[in-house]
Amino acid sequence: MNTATNIRLPEELLKALKYRAIEEKKSVNQLIREAIEQTLTLPNQTKDKGEDPFDHVIGMAKSSTRDGSSKHNHYLYGKTK
Repeated sequence: MNTATNIRLPEELLKALKYRAIEEKKSVNQLIREAIEQTLTLPNQTKDKGEDPFDHVIGMAKSSTRDGSSKHNHYLYGKTK
């Protein structure tokens, strides 16, 4: 059973949504439903697995630099804050 509801969107967001609907050959309603379904199911899937999708990134790079988080601009660009 489908029920109707009204939502208010900023004009630019609605415009972008309409363009996306045209690109994907879908209705605006379908895109909104899909986005809501994805948003509501994603956290539960991650929780059930017991892992964070970003976990695989941890430990990929090794460095002897100890102050990289606070002086990253210096190390990346040669600049100080």
